[in-house]
Amino acid sequence: MPDNNYEPPRAPLRDPGTRVKRSNLLAIIVGALVDFTSTQVAGVFVILLFAVAAGGSAQRMQDLQNQLNDSTVYLVIASAVGLLCSVLGGYVCARFANQNEYANGLACGVVGVIAGELMFTADTSIAMHFLGLLTIPACLLGAHLKMRRQKPE
Repeated sequence: MPDNNYEPPRAPLRDPGTRVKRSNLLAIIVGALVDFTSTQVAGVFVILLFAVAAGGSAQRMQDLQNQLNDSTVYLVIASAVGLLCSVLGGYVCARFANQNEYANGLACGVVGVIAGELMFTADTSIAMHFLGLLTIPACLLGAHLKMRRQKPE
């Protein structure tokens, strides 16, 4: 408590530190890895959830895979979870670089689309290819969320 009631409390005053900027390429790699890894882990949980919900109706793994491919609910949920993971990847990419946030988010999304196209099989529908293109706006949304959280300097 100050001796004088009219005296403001003492606090150390200093200029805010400068933002630490990292390599754009490294940020894109980190963001893409976060996107890919989180999508894979979340995908396993979604598959487990649907396998439990299916109960004993699928006797073999191939039967379960056929049921999942035919289920619109599974495809919608898996796509939504994958896009949320892309938002996370774009956010991490922009946060890690701490510069050129939107450009890094865009690049992270392009890397995600390329990785997704390489993982699709030949029997994947054209709609899934177009749905994969939503990775780019999802990563840009993550970069935008990072920019909204950033305090003005």
